[in-house]
Amino acid sequence: MNLELDFPEKLGFLFEPARYKILYGGRGSGKSWGVARALIAIAVQKPTRVLCARELQNSISDSVIALLHDQIKAMGLDSFFDVQRTAIYGINGSEFSFAGLKHNVTSIKSFEGVDICWIEEGEGLTEEQWEIIEPTLREEGAECWILFNP
Repeated sequence: MNLELDFPEKLGFLFEPARYKILYGGRGSGKSWGVARALIAIAVQKPTRVLCARELQNSISDSVIALLHDQIKAMGLDSFFDVQRTAIYGINGSEFSFAGLKHNVTSIKSFEGVDICWIEEGEGLTEEQWEIIEPTLREEGAECWILFNP
């Protein structure tokens, strides 16, 4: 499936392979919007497992699921993705899962086959959390995308 993307040129690096991708900027800079669109585009092109994590996520409503859902609709991909209450599934096997880091970082260990880990609010990431997250990215070519909001 070919997608025509309205996508900021400065975020084009998201489509190039790299173990770590760091985005740094203030509120309203378009980081989260761009990452959501890039991940959706990647998940349409090939089966991809995405773990969306953030420091504080007491409930799924604290996650980026609404942002992803909005972008799926804006990109006209409603028929490709099944947006559920706690996960998003693509018809090709792609999957978006969501997790909080502060209160239950060890739950990250149970995520198998993560291709891309998207960490929102990365400025709060602790060394202990990183020591759990990093080995979870075992798949060849797995990436970690970290967004910082100073």
